[in-house]
Amino acid sequence: MANPPVRYFDTALGDRVLQFSDLTGLWPAIKRYLALTSAKSDAGVALSATASSGAMGVSRTAGSSLVLVGEATSANAKTDKAMFEFDLPDTYVANANIPVTVNCNYSGAGTVTAASTTMTVSAYTEANGVETALTVSAAQQIPSTAADLVFTITGTGLAAGAHLVIELTMLVTSSSGANTGQVNSVAYTA
Repeated sequence: MANPPVRYFDTALGDRVLQFSDLTGLWPAIKRYLALTSAKSDAGVALSATASSGAMGVSRTAGSSLVLVGEATSANAKTDKAMFEFDLPDTYVANANIPVTVNCNYSGAGTVTAASTTMTVSAYTEANGVETALTVSAAQQIPSTAADLVFTITGTGLAAGAHLVIELTMLVTSSSGANTGQVNSVAYTA
């Protein structure tokens, strides 16, 4: 539904009509959290409670925790993905870059290969069933304690209402023992 124009009187200019589009960019961008329970596998189907076959799992303990978890390593590497879909809000300023914040960490008793324990964000526009890749900043190392990793989606060509797909790829590598990665929250700012 389009936002209706607002009529107002300006003492210097007289009767005026203000369109919602005139206000775009006047408000600061808002950090919008994505519901972890709405994440899907790379194939677009709902995640299960346990990570498997390259898909993260949804782990929830009522009143205690809600996270996305990866498969446990055992002196090897595990790559798990999760995907989110959303539309850019009316307040999004066309062509503006979009920060994506992923709060994540790894845990376990194994020896982690830090350079190979990374989070990558990929982003796509989707229109009429066709996805087009967007440019996103490089992969970052996943920390051992929960911390925000901020990625940037280049906003060139984007406008309010655009349908976006964000894909998280979590790679956890251990040289010995078991480790597991987890995503504590995902947000974008627009």
